[in-house]
Amino acid sequence: MTSNTTAPATSGSWRLRIYPLALLIALLGSLLYATVAYDVDHPTSRLGGDYPAFYGAGEIAARGDWDELYRDARQQSEQAGLIDDEGGFLYFSYPPFVAAGYSLLTGIGYRWSFLIHTALMTLALIGAIKLLWPWLERAGWPLPAILALSLAFYPLLRAVPGGQNTTLSLLLLAAAVRWETDDKPVLAGLALALLLFKPQFGVVLLPLLLIARRWRVLAGWVGGAAVLYLVSTLLMGGVWVGEWWEQATGFSDLNATANGSNFVSIPGFFENAAGVGESGAIVAGFIVAAAFGAVVAYFWWTNPSTRALERYALAGAAVVLAAPQTLFYDAGLMLLAVLPIMPRLGPRFGQWLALGIALTWLQPLSATLGWSPLGPIVWVAAALILWQLLSAREPTHG
Repeated sequence: MTSNTTAPATSGSWRLRIYPLALLIALLGSLLYATVAYDVDHPTSRLGGDYPAFYGAGEIAARGDWDELYRDARQQSEQAGLIDDEGGFLYFSYPPFVAAGYSLLTGIGYRWSFLIHTALMTLALIGAIKLLWPWLERAGWPLPAILALSLAFYPLLRAVPGGQNTTLSLLLLAAAVRWETDDKPVLAGLALALLLFKPQFGVVLLPLLLIARRWRVLAGWVGGAAVLYLVSTLLMGGVWVGEWWEQATGFSDLNATANGSNFVSIPGFFENAAGVGESGAIVAGFIVAAAFGAVVAYFWWTNPSTRALERYALAGAAVVLAAPQTLFYDAGLMLLAVLPIMPRLGPRFGQWLALGIALTWLQPLSATLGWSPLGPIVWVAAALILWQLLSAREPTHG
């Protein structure tokens, strides 16, 4: 599957083990301290970023009140005291089966639920690394070093303890890469179907599978999608699609107003720049994103059964760039796109990786700038990676 170019001296370096472990332990200590210090009764206390939306939806699902899953008043009631905005709430705009999953994390108190969720998202990141290990091992870095480097990437550092699910998306894409490479196409399709937990991400894969004639992967995707639809229908009834769509579309303008400066997708970035609801800017954004998507589709069409890593790396980049309102957290999917160009950069890879990580730390300037500096950085990086892969004559993997 790979050619082993690992340098034993590098792999065994104690610095690459001890320093990352020390950093990871420090991060763990900070997380535990924040969890223990959290005071739900304090009006300005906040823990878990956007996790109250998921926890609140899980509470509604656990009580079986599916007809109220997308009701504003009920979501606000469930999140009361969990966010530092009295009378406000965070929208839950995911399908019912996602709420059912989060119901398993309720009943133990918010802070402990958040801690378990953070642990699960960390495990998802570790799982993605393990699935991609045949490609990662060439760097000669041990697992703690790769994990620490991944968390040094600002979007992931914010996503994992921020109640986000970016690492779950990364895990599912990594599973698709590994299972396609190992000639398990149906399993790869099932992994991609699970990406429908975030519908605006999961649907992007469908046209690519059709264009590349990946029929067995497509069969897994269709079968998995059908099961998820049926599960949501059993939980909430056939009306769930309409109610979910109403919630998702109603949330769009509010999200653009509240989080526009954090949008990294091309349509979202354009809308934020021109003004919320400016249809011309949104259409222009989709046209530019579609142009990138068309080149990605061409790559899939010309490599229908080979270069799985490259295909899904570009698909992940297309998801980030094309989804209507991708927040900076999900730029973490771009880590997958880095792997295929690692052999082409050779000894310079570490330098370029360090530069890339450093650039992601410009994102906190978004509050001052009014737009996400990570957006253009992601676009340029995606374009350069696409150009590199299109110009490669020999595939790095099957």
